[in-house]
Amino acid sequence: MLRKTWTSLVWLVLCCWSAQSYSAAVAEKVFADYADALLQIKVLEHASGAKSAIGSGFLLADSDLVVTNYHVVSEAVLFPQKYQLEFLAQNQQKGALEIVAVDVVNDLALLKTDYKAAKSFRLQQQTPVQGATVYSLGNPHDLGLIVVPGTYNGLQKHSFYPRIHFTGAINSGMSGGPAVNDAGEVIGVNVASAGNDLGFLVPAAALKALLEKAVVADLKLDIQQQLIGNQQRMFQQILQADWQLKNFGPATVPDEIVPFIRCWGMSNVEKDKDDIKRVNAFCNQPEEIFLSSEFSTGRIEMQFEWIQAKDLHPLQFFRRYQFSISQMNADNSAGEDDVTAFSCQNQLVSPVEGQHAKAIFCIRAYRNYPQLFDVAYISASMDHQQQGVISHFTLAGVDQQIALEFSRKFIGAVVWQ
Repeated sequence: MLRKTWTSLVWLVLCCWSAQSYSAAVAEKVFADYADALLQIKVLEHASGAKSAIGSGFLLADSDLVVTNYHVVSEAVLFPQKYQLEFLAQNQQKGALEIVAVDVVNDLALLKTDYKAAKSFRLQQQTPVQGATVYSLGNPHDLGLIVVPGTYNGLQKHSFYPRIHFTGAINSGMSGGPAVNDAGEVIGVNVASAGNDLGFLVPAAALKALLEKAVVADLKLDIQQQLIGNQQRMFQQILQADWQLKNFGPATVPDEIVPFIRCWGMSNVEKDKDDIKRVNAFCNQPEEIFLSSEFSTGRIEMQFEWIQAKDLHPLQFFRRYQFSISQMNADNSAGEDDVTAFSCQNQLVSPVEGQHAKAIFCIRAYRNYPQLFDVAYISASMDHQQQGVISHFTLAGVDQQIALEFSRKFIGAVVWQ
């Protein structure tokens, strides 16, 4: 029995060593074959000539195009008079780059170049199987080009935006680099990391779709059309869904209304010393669309709070209630150059007969994308002196029609029982 166990252990060690050796050999071959087609992308400020941002990119076969992330080159897209793009190849060759098309929803950009490599990357022919080894390439922290082996885990679950879940270390500076299979074919583009060997890739299918587009003359107008098309697809699913409701203290509120909106909750009901009992629920679609370092869009958030204070005077309760209401704000980042100030309306709403709530509906416009708006709504029930329900939502980057349709459905779903 001991001999059999020892033999099995030796066999397991040999198998692991063999797999690691194979992975290392493939990584070495991929790097040797495609090193010249891997580029560092630099965003340079005209005035100082200094780097403002860096990332990675790669040259596609049968084209004069370099692929990278939109967020790597966003400054040059938004402020072409202030920034220019330059690549640095492994052989130390440098050259200018020109932006020809972007996909802000999938965080991709195509850049034109005169640079040629001995061997350039091609896109995948078949999707990898679950658990297959893939290789992420890029330039982390400006330390030089590297290859990181990792595992293909399919598409991220509960996400509106297709993203490949990659188990491997994608670090800052690797954004825009390729992730390839054993044959060196691109299966995705490095886009984000959540740390602890948890990375995400834009699938090759999104890159194929961008490659089919013609050269774009007006990038900002094209970005607006992309944002409008994206929010219409997203909210079509949300507004047509049969919203699931859940009991929330004395009320009902929306729950996980579509698969890509997830909900969590917390409370202090078990703490006897607290003079106010609070139950909170949070639901959101947390994935943002990056527009600039100070401006993001695409988020959806719903928040609910039930407050009860049986031993407080109604005036004391009202002050606490009012403070909770004041803490709810818009959830996406935006500066004065990106959006107007919020314009708000106060109104009394009655979700059903005999119920009353004070509601505030606020909207702000996008300065560079005039058909899009951020919306913030908050409502507080008014029919009880020592308890209340606060409901709140924010929508980032929607048109006015969607804002109104979502508001009607949301107000009708928050009901005091």
